Amino acid sequence: MLEVIHISDTHFGPDRSLMIRGANPCVRSIALVEAINALPFTPDWVVHTGDVVNEPNPHAYALAAEVFSSCKAPLYFVAGNHDDVAMMREHLHFGPYQLLIPESDGQLCYRLTGGKNEAVEFFVVDGRVRPEEGPHGFLSENQIAAVINHISGEKPVAVFIHYPLSPIGSAWIDGHLLLENGPRFRDALSGKTGNQLRGVFSGHLHRGIQVFSGGVFQSGVSSPAGEFTAGPDDDFCDFLPGGLLPFNHLTFTADATMVKSYALPFEGDA
Repeated sequence: MLEVIHISDTHFGPDRSLMIRGANPCVRSIALVEAINALPFTPDWVVHTGDVVNEPNPHAYALAAEVFSSCKAPLYFVAGNHDDVAMMREHLHFGPYQLLIPESDGQLCYRLTGGKNEAVEFFVVDGRVRPEEGPHGFLSENQIAAVINHISGEKPVAVFIHYPLSPIGSAWIDGHLLLENGPRFRDALSGKTGNQLRGVFSGHLHRGIQVFSGGVFQSGVSSPAGEFTAGPDDDFCDFLPGGLLPFNHLTFTADATMVKSYALPFEGDA
């Protein structure tokens, strides 16, 4: 059995004073780490599915590394549309992993390794596109091939990516924020893994989601920096004021994936 904590979209600024729509991401992230450390168990690891910082800046990543250094469990990071992979590699501390794409390619694509991680084949992929192309994602064919080629077919498989693969039933989000070739990646995964695919886990939407599409379970976690609206007919998404501290507790057993969502009260965005 593996116990994993899933967080996302912390949006650190270059110092502790950055405010996003009335929320202080640094103060909230400190409280988030404290809440994870206070759990009645120690997770095997924590995965952050991207947008570690609000804008690529070495000081922002250094601040994120400082805050996350107090976490009791090893951390893994996914690149989000606000992230810079070179800065992530320089400043953030990752648990043990095996690169699937050469570092020189500038893509953060790897497989988690070591200890209990070997019970399930966990993969991280990088769906970023150039900022001027928009907030959607697209997964390169070399990454799809690398992941598919490293799936043994003998163990359960789980994948972490910043962008959701499938529509969630919200017009603006479905038109702007998904992985454009999500169905292609989903079908490639399920074709190689069959019933061994335990889920695809994402962030980006500042909204918790659970989706079953194309025979694949997908789970997303919200952001401590603030949630997005997600109405069926919305032609934009807005920030909801205030907000709780969200994280998901994932349990992987020999035959199941379990997701328990936390939304903890928070006071004080000074």
